[in-house]
Amino acid sequence: MSSRQVDTSGFGAYAGPVLRNETGAFTFEIAEHHLNGADRLHGGMMMTLAAIVLGAIAKETATGKAPDATVRPLSLNCDFVSAGEKGDTVEGRAEVTRATRTVLFISGELRVGTRMLMTATGVYAIGGTEKA
Repeated sequence: MSSRQVDTSGFGAYAGPVLRNETGAFTFEIAEHHLNGADRLHGGMMMTLAAIVLGAIAKETATGKAPDATVRPLSLNCDFVSAGEKGDTVEGRAEVTRATRTVLFISGELRVGTRMLMTATGVYAIGGTEKA
């Protein structure tokens, strides 16, 4: 299955690489520098990955309706379920659960195989679609 690297410029560059496969899933391999003091995937890294996944879905959705659209997060809520370990491949998925003209509501999850690591919900403002 082929994958392409997701743009994680800025702060996200410290998190990557994050890939996206042809099924639309985001994937990430846990390396040594992603671990906390207990040798588990750092919670901040999981939240960063959730922000990358949900943000990408928000951007795709917004630009699908208006090519010049921008998005910005208003809220990101994360619930930790279990921990990842070095070498695990984390898969992230998200979907828009509700959309208005100016706001997107998105739900996502991070998993290693069938094991849930985190669930996340986000609210994103849509901008840059104003007509002159």
